[in-house]
Amino acid sequence: MKLRKLGLVLGLAAALFASSCPKAEAYYTESSSNSTYIYGKWGVPLKSPDAYDYSRTVDLRSVGGYDLANLIDMCVTDEYIYIVESSLGIIFRFDRTMKYVDCLQEFTMPDGSTSTLLKPEGIYVAPDGKVYIADTGNSRVLVSDWKGEVSLELLKPENLVGTTLSTFLPIRVVADSAGRINVVARNINSGIMQFTSEGYFTGYIGAPSVSVDAFTKLLRMFYTDAQRAAMTTYVPTEYNNIKIDENNFIWGTISALTESDLASTIGSQDLSGAVTPIKKLNMKGSDVLVRQGDYAPVGDLMWSSGPSRIVDVGLGPNNIYSMLDSNRGRIFTYNTNGIMLYTFGGKGTAKGETQTPIAIDYVGDDIFVLDSGLCSVVIFEPTVYGKLLIDAEWYYQEGEYDIANECWRQVTELNSNFAYPYVGLGDAEYNNGNYEEAMAYYQFAEDRTSYSNAKERIRKDTMSVNFPYIVGAVLLFAVLFVGKGIYVKVRRYVKGELMTYGRDEE
Repeated sequence: MKLRKLGLVLGLAAALFASSCPKAEAYYTESSSNSTYIYGKWGVPLKSPDAYDYSRTVDLRSVGGYDLANLIDMCVTDEYIYIVESSLGIIFRFDRTMKYVDCLQEFTMPDGSTSTLLKPEGIYVAPDGKVYIADTGNSRVLVSDWKGEVSLELLKPENLVGTTLSTFLPIRVVADSAGRINVVARNINSGIMQFTSEGYFTGYIGAPSVSVDAFTKLLRMFYTDAQRAAMTTYVPTEYNNIKIDENNFIWGTISALTESDLASTIGSQDLSGAVTPIKKLNMKGSDVLVRQGDYAPVGDLMWSSGPSRIVDVGLGPNNIYSMLDSNRGRIFTYNTNGIMLYTFGGKGTAKGETQTPIAIDYVGDDIFVLDSGLCSVVIFEPTVYGKLLIDAEWYYQEGEYDIANECWRQVTELNSNFAYPYVGLGDAEYNNGNYEEAMAYYQFAEDRTSYSNAKERIRKDTMSVNFPYIVGAVLLFAVLFVGKGIYVKVRRYVKGELMTYGRDEE
């Protein structure tokens, strides 16, 4: 543990990953200097094969006769891609190849009046076609169809608690399969606001935890009421973005975490999620994100210009997810267990780099990044290596362990720095009942928990195989022991009778 912390400190001091200084012009130089990497067990970055390649950039400065300047959010469905232009108050719709289809800018309210958007910041389109819009400038959330027929207008709840703000400023919105509406609002730090499908406010879910050090807690015990009131108030951090997956889990990102809190979480290898830029919330609002890596999913473990600032999460295939860092333009991708698979991207003017990355989504296996600064969508496609990682996860989750095993073998041939594929190989052998082979892979990957589980299974299997023999031996011993006792008693009895009979005759 001490060596790990030492390695982490040395890496931080080395400042291996300094952020670039982006320019305002929308042009590209010939190539990017950013490479793909992962973090090893010591918290030091290790070079990795490229998992994704830059495909193309879609320029959105002029679309459908409009001059766009302030793109702020993106939503991907099975058919379309929706992008919010905040300055114009227009929702633009594209097909999945980014060909412009149409736009929505005028709405018919339930009372028959006409309304438009004012500086909207969020868009969500449900599978049933309902359009949910965070109309920030108008302090409301609209629920509409694509024709602009509004079925519900959410305004500031009268029973709103947890804030003294007079203005309701929704910035992101999603809805689950039951129609419950979840809203992130600016300057509200009590969690994600939740409304019924009819628009009734029911409370908050997923309130981030408050971190107060033990020394401060001790000092508070000796403070007067006036001193306590004068102290810095520790309040939960507000969410900045949310997504929802097909299983109704809400993924929330938190970007305003302090550098010291993140550094402490990384240094202590805290996997509790007490300080985290991403949460996966169930219907009760509990964080169920799995964190089984050496470090929790926080983005970069080392920095010279501040920690990663996570502003969005893209939900990919096979429970893979990618976090978008607006500080350095990087994309951090993890599997369902919280294991980092790869990191790539950067800020600048080279191809594949961004200026102001603000939203990320998957379109199939491709990754789309909305760049507000360059008013464009940057598209990345998986390489052979990246596709192997995606396929390995899919086959493993489908129970096709032999095929997953082969994918992991190919990954190890391409990347000797990556320990996790050996865990995948071990898992495949484990699920096929080859526990000794699994232990060898786990040992190589230094996965002590999985190694112990495999060893325990060998013990149980050994016991189950030998148990009948052990029981048989015990029973045989018991029979022999009891038989011997009976034999001795019978023999004594017979001898006793003979002796008595002889004396009587005399």
